[in-house]
Amino acid sequence: MDIEKLKALKVIVETGSITRAAERLGYSQPGLTGMLNRLEQEIGYPVLQRGSGGVSLTEAGEALMPHVEHILRDSRALEQAIADHRPEERRILRIGSYTSISRNWLPPVLKGFGAQFPDVQLTVKDGSCMDIEQWLMEGTIDVGLLSNCFSAPLEFLPLLQDPYYAVLPPEERPGETFDISAFNGRTFFIPSKGVDTEVLRILERSGVTPRFSLIATEDSAVIKMVEQGLGCSLLSELILRGNTDHVSLVPIDPPAFREVGAAVRSLKKVGPVLRNFLHYIRRDAEK
Repeated sequence: MDIEKLKALKVIVETGSITRAAERLGYSQPGLTGMLNRLEQEIGYPVLQRGSGGVSLTEAGEALMPHVEHILRDSRALEQAIADHRPEERRILRIGSYTSISRNWLPPVLKGFGAQFPDVQLTVKDGSCMDIEQWLMEGTIDVGLLSNCFSAPLEFLPLLQDPYYAVLPPEERPGETFDISAFNGRTFFIPSKGVDTEVLRILERSGVTPRFSLIATEDSAVIKMVEQGLGCSLLSELILRGNTDHVSLVPIDPPAFREVGAAVRSLKKVGPVLRNFLHYIRRDAEK
């Protein structure tokens, strides 16, 4: 049975729509429909039911999906094992990362790792926690560098604690610390790209309710808004590094951190390339 048909089936189930699945996979809708029809012919009975609310699994399809997912996981593991044991060619390590990590921590790590393992080709793409979680589950990246914020069944290797700071307009000088309760009622900026759930949890845990203002852009825009005195924010050290010239930064009270680390599908099943990378980045984080 063609593995590409099984991949297509999984994406259709995840999206609940043949149209959206075709967009994600890069197929035309008729082409994906034809692939699905051929898969059902091979199986011998329908596995999907179409309705006005979208596409869902039949009862038989529900029974088959765990086996389909198992085949896809084994297929990805086989592809990675083949790549890991191909010494005559450049091996590839695909990394997903927060922008703050790929900008302010990852470059020297990649430089050092590349010097030690010159036969490994490194690729990096930035995304939110939800993006990286999805890429790992789909098998389009090998490792995610992010905070421990995901809900998928992934394994997490903690690397460092990234402290949060109150980000205030430049004219404010609140002292050595900033009581987090002082955010109550103030205009508070938070990036809307994959809204920072960790910041929301910190505020909720402290019983703080600011006036939220979501910005459909990057962390740097939040800092610029605060710089102009339009509000305040709560951002981590890695996000702030190199962007603090025109705002006031104050440690919050009580202190809060985000735990940054590496997420993989299974630490027991990582290949030699990824194992070497995890060992290298952990040593770097311990410096």
